[in-house]
Amino acid sequence: MRPIRLLSALVMAATFPAVAQPAPGERYYLNVPASWQETARQDVQGAEVVAYVPPGQTVEAWTDMLTVQVFPDMTALPASAFYDRTRRNYQEICANARAGTMQTGLSNDYPSAFWVLGCGQHGQTGVGETSFVRLIQGNHALYLVQRTWRTQPYAADQTPPVSPEAQQEAMAVLASFGVCDPTTPGHPCPATAPQR
Repeated sequence: MRPIRLLSALVMAATFPAVAQPAPGERYYLNVPASWQETARQDVQGAEVVAYVPPGQTVEAWTDMLTVQVFPDMTALPASAFYDRTRRNYQEICANARAGTMQTGLSNDYPSAFWVLGCGQHGQTGVGETSFVRLIQGNHALYLVQRTWRTQPYAADQTPPVSPEAQQEAMAVLASFGVCDPTTPGHPCPATAPQR
């Protein structure tokens, strides 16, 4: 299996829930779009990385990708540091790179953050990339989900060429992402989340 090439990998109506459990009790859940398939699951510098793409795309040749990254024992790293790291990564390998303002809050009583990254032209592939990123800081791991589009290159003053409908669908998927721990009262698992 080839390495996943994502800009922010620190090395990114639903059915088919995905679930992982990095430590006893704590787990993440995510509603992956029904037709999307898992194309890669690997350890990248100590992080579990799982990638999904729609039919007709592969981990090597994709224009749409959903990635989950789980970083065990990185709970001390603040979301702002992770945001800065992904933003710098985009700036290093992209022309016309930019990052939206990080938004923070709580998700099931865990610290949570969201931001958007834009890459007008990737230095290796020559295409544009746009990513919506959601991070949740659990007690045993840092969890990140990323929806990325590859597009035509775009200028710094242009809006990334991602349709409003695609953005809304991505926001619904990212909104379904959560972390829970059935062994603690403060982080209950929803009834619809898969149990292990």
